[in-house]
Amino acid sequence: MAVEKKLGQNKKAKTAVKKQPFDKTHEIKSLYVYIAVVDYGDGEEVVEIFKSAGSSLQFVQMGKGTASRHVLEIMGIEDSRKEIVFSLIKGEDLQKATTELEAYYTANKKSRGIGFSIALIGLAGVKMYQFLAQF
Repeated sequence: MAVEKKLGQNKKAKTAVKKQPFDKTHEIKSLYVYIAVVDYGDGEEVVEIFKSAGSSLQFVQMGKGTASRHVLEIMGIEDSRKEIVFSLIKGEDLQKATTELEAYYTANKKSRGIGFSIALIGLAGVKMYQFLAQF
């Protein structure tokens, strides 16, 4: 009987400490996926730009252009190999990253690329957000 009473008191003590929801104790910031399609060999530089701007996750995927050899010759493109860089970045850091990326491509006239961002507006749970936002 004394053991049961003690166990019951421990349960009450544990439930008395109520954990606050994550969104009540932290600011939920917008997240974006920035996708850049760049010339082969430029991927690592783009990754470094996004890291320095505060990106929490980046990876590079190899790609290949689909234009015919005839079109490539007309446009003066010798190599159709590409790198696709995926970067996860907070909305507050996105402008800094794109400004640095523009500066890189302005300084390197031979390098070419295209990029765009997509807002992540629905994530499956707080734990996923914490992982992606690096909380």
